[in-house]
Amino acid sequence: MKIIAGKWGGRELPRRVNPKMRPTSDKVREAIFGILEARKPAEWEKTRVLDLFSGTGALGFEALSRGAGFVSFVDNHLKTTKEIQKSLQEFEQSDNAEVICKGALDAITWLNKQGREFDLIILDPPYREDWVLATLNRLHTEPILASRGLVVAEHDKRESLSRVEGFWTLLNSRRYGDTCISFFCPKRSESFWKNYFPEER
Repeated sequence: MKIIAGKWGGRELPRRVNPKMRPTSDKVREAIFGILEARKPAEWEKTRVLDLFSGTGALGFEALSRGAGFVSFVDNHLKTTKEIQKSLQEFEQSDNAEVICKGALDAITWLNKQGREFDLIILDPPYREDWVLATLNRLHTEPILASRGLVVAEHDKRESLSRVEGFWTLLNSRRYGDTCISFFCPKRSESFWKNYFPEER
């Protein structure tokens, strides 16, 4: 797998060391970042990114390639996090990123205790295990998303996310085969984000 665009377009991503890993396809990655670059109001260099369930780190490296100010990679697989750290050193990005070896929900709680805040949170958890729902619920109780932050979730088309509607607004959802990518904002920033996602869902 390779980085799609930005200053490292075409360079190889960290290798997959966890056989259970399901890397985000090039098509879906390209769709996510195409939508973000068309609608995200802040410049990349001002954007703090949290890549949850990072796996190969493809989504976080894509953000760094496009100029993200800082990226935090989170994965609970030790060999995976070591591979991401090794690649960050090879890309000379150790000062612009960090790697956290924790489960996603525990990492959110830990980051909140540290007073951390992110402008963009990307999650690509295992499919059909309700991880997106659980993560959004934890992000509500442990508010590490900036007031005008955005959450992007990759999930199986059969997953129901209706139970988060009390706290989150689904701005847009796109389907690519069995995969969906959904864009969420907190209810409090709905009026702001609907200027950038005006079309019907």
